[in-house]
Amino acid sequence: MGHPVTVPRVRPEQPPPLSRYWRGHVGRCAASVMRFHRITRAPRPGRPATWLTEIAHRLDTEMEAVRRLATVGDSIEPAWFWLRVGPARRIAKRLDNARAAFAEAVAQAAEVAEQVALDPAHNDVRAHLEILSRQASQLALTPAPAEPEPEPERRFWQRRRTG
Repeated sequence: MGHPVTVPRVRPEQPPPLSRYWRGHVGRCAASVMRFHRITRAPRPGRPATWLTEIAHRLDTEMEAVRRLATVGDSIEPAWFWLRVGPARRIAKRLDNARAAFAEAVAQAAEVAEQVALDPAHNDVRAHLEILSRQASQLALTPAPAEPEPEPERRFWQRRRTG
């Protein structure tokens, strides 16, 4: 018989680490998603808890989109504090919108969990869950707000010296 063959393990390629600016955007969104997951574990098992768990899975998918956007932004302009390049600023605005949407989803999930704890059969629970479900599927992919058109360059006229 032959000798045992050692097969080297292939590790999945990790994306390069993000710069401080982009890592902050991803971290804030990830913190909201983690809070959402904690809220989904609070209600008793039942229909609302199942819906919250399904929405949490959608948020995980949206979080992956946030990471991809941040990677693109970091590839355009790695930054520590501020951005100078237009496309990177546009991506940063989109990530700011995603962060606000994730925070809003957490607030709504907390409201749903509170209502479920008080009265599981309440009609508002179902309405909140339906709204939250619609919003959760497109948090990171909402279009960035339109940028205002740049102002035309000013020309400063100089007086001619006579004399």
